[in-house]
Amino acid sequence: MSARTKPTINYEEMWEKSPMRKPFLEKVVLNIGVGSGGEELERAVAVLQQIAGKAPVKTASRVNVKEFNLRKGRPIGTKITVRGKEAEKLLTRLFIVNNNKMLLQSFDDYGNFGFGIKEHISIPGLDYDADIGIWGLDVCGRIVRPGMRVKYRRLNRAKIPKEHYVSKAEAQYFLRKKFGVDIVKELDLEFF
Repeated sequence: MSARTKPTINYEEMWEKSPMRKPFLEKVVLNIGVGSGGEELERAVAVLQQIAGKAPVKTASRVNVKEFNLRKGRPIGTKITVRGKEAEKLLTRLFIVNNNKMLLQSFDDYGNFGFGIKEHISIPGLDYDADIGIWGLDVCGRIVRPGMRVKYRRLNRAKIPKEHYVSKAEAQYFLRKKFGVDIVKELDLEFF
């Protein structure tokens, strides 16, 4: 018996047939979890402001954790969301940090992807500042098709069929085509 092979999908042809199937980058979210408020949190806010050029928001603790001295409602991190053309420019700069490579396991089945950056000073255009220090951050992106807003709008909200979500393979193809990213099983980063 021969094993069945999956037929290869020509995404370019599929996108040409129906413009509603062509995906786009909806947003990029940068996140730094500090764990406490105060001066450390203000430095993290300054880092995100340098990277994105916009004012980030502070995130608050959702639960009480006595061991870590966390109380519900206290600020413990910061994040910023970038959309549109600015998100594409930012993502291009952020991919350079990992030599335009991304792990295969960094994708889910709904068009979301994410990766981490160990030191923010490795991002092109940023210099070391002794007052701020060196910070790591998480980068998450979302690739969607036109019409996904129907699921989240306030009026006439509706369900979206499974076929309308961007698959893992299609998200990988989109990043390869649009940003020139190589999808690899293991990153071989060189640190000097």
